[in-house]
Amino acid sequence: MTRIRPVEERDVPALYLAWQELRQYNAQQDGRIRPTPVSDVEFAAAVRELRARRMSASLVAEHEGEIAGFITATIEQNQPDRLPERHATVGYLYVAPGYRRQGLGRQLVQGIFAWARDQEGVSHVEMPVLANDVSAEPFWRSLGFTPFIQRLWAPLELPAS
Repeated sequence: MTRIRPVEERDVPALYLAWQELRQYNAQQDGRIRPTPVSDVEFAAAVRELRARRMSASLVAEHEGEIAGFITATIEQNQPDRLPERHATVGYLYVAPGYRRQGLGRQLVQGIFAWARDQEGVSHVEMPVLANDVSAEPFWRSLGFTPFIQRLWAPLELPAS
């Protein structure tokens, strides 16, 4: 039986390994992503800080004592011309390879939606997705996400015309 629950201190070592796997996966999707070294001690401190913030949530999917996945989200202010004033943003979502396509990602996202509904002034969730990650967009669309703002990237050296 898998359960979705808030991150606990005892989860940090397994989360560190899962987060490293996610970072390597993202780097494989796009060469512009270059994971910088982060020690397990630095990671643990960052997790403690995130857990202490009132406007953030970190959940794990636990299956028979093993971390099968995790999700993080924060409440952010919208730019002045966008309503509502605040929204939830998913930072990371990871499901271990052996647990994929079993509904765990959906359960984790549903957990964040439930948390976000309890936050004052929040009516939607946003999620950045790597353009080169062809498996991510269909997953997010299946949960009701639709494109809103496309973020483009260019090096400072413009191509010759």
